[in-house]
Amino acid sequence: MAEFPLYRAAFSGLLAMLVGIGIARFGYAPLVPALVAAHWFTAAAAFWLGATNFLGYLVGALGMRSWRRPIYTRPAVVALMMVTAICLLASSANLGVVYAAIWRFVSGITGGGLMVLMGAAVVGRAPVSKRGQVGGITFAGMGAGITVSGLLLPHLLKFGLPATWILLGLLSLVLTVIVAVMMPPATLHPAAPEPGTRTLTRPVIFLFIGYALCALGFVPHVLFLSSFVAIGFGRGVVAGANVAAILGVAAALGPPVLGRIADRFGFLSTLAAGYFVMAVAVALPLFSGNPVILGISAAGVGAVALGAVVLTSGALAGMVPPNRLAATWGLATMAYAVVQAACAAGFSSLFHITGSYPLLFAIGAIATFVTGVCILVSRHLQTKETG
Repeated sequence: MAEFPLYRAAFSGLLAMLVGIGIARFGYAPLVPALVAAHWFTAAAAFWLGATNFLGYLVGALGMRSWRRPIYTRPAVVALMMVTAICLLASSANLGVVYAAIWRFVSGITGGGLMVLMGAAVVGRAPVSKRGQVGGITFAGMGAGITVSGLLLPHLLKFGLPATWILLGLLSLVLTVIVAVMMPPATLHPAAPEPGTRTLTRPVIFLFIGYALCALGFVPHVLFLSSFVAIGFGRGVVAGANVAAILGVAAALGPPVLGRIADRFGFLSTLAAGYFVMAVAVALPLFSGNPVILGISAAGVGAVALGAVVLTSGALAGMVPPNRLAATWGLATMAYAVVQAACAAGFSSLFHITGSYPLLFAIGAIATFVTGVCILVSRHLQTKETG
């Protein structure tokens, strides 16, 4: 792919991630207090709906990994974005938990599909020297979506929940049209592994384990932090949305910044350091409810958790044969989705039983520290294998 189409694809990927992950997925968290306050759902039901979206993400990632036909990326991306917008529009009707769960599940499927497509169609096509930069642009869309949601929602909610869902859906439709015009055409061809090629080496396995465990550190912030601030600390919906906006700004800046750092210092080294920083950030709400401390916590988690997508996909691109990148990145995405769906459901149940926010953040902090150790092991093994 020539340089101009490469960056066109990266910015198209940014918009796709903004809609499929940033708005449809992460934008749900700051809506939870409003949904509970308006008596659309109980707190437990609202958190379960978040877990339903994570389950759909798993199905989407699994479907993309299992697909055995050529994928024409532009129509595929546009179709997934269009379905996501429809899910947001349909969510404007308050027809019960089951009805809402259907649309949260479907939007999870489209998000998982878009994640795998962007990793293979954009990052996988970038030259090695630009892999971090291009991946950073693409996956910054997730954080941009969180930011847009966090900044817009307090104002949109003044018009009521139905209008809020509809306006988010219309915004997604507009961005879908832009992608349909801007994204260069490309085709992904599934390929069988070359004879004698082993994709799941020990460094890759430890990278997978670390990436999957990262979900345990991210879920408390993305699913519970807004409610922790709004309900647990009694500061209201606006304060909860503001914390989500901080997380979103950091999540938008994290991928491009960490991508550029990784281009210079290496993907695995940058990823390991990032996870140790994230472990501290996840733990901060355990020690203080100070708004500044909570903002630092949200920023640290947002930057690293979303930046980890760039760093993991970039690391994999240098560890597996090019013809296996799409399948291997799909497997990594699926592993992350399995753990994320399980811990979202588990954390929702744990919160329902204990009513304790601190317990969730303590588990997340420990898990994130372990992820850093796993990445150090992966780097050590990769160094040994490459001499």
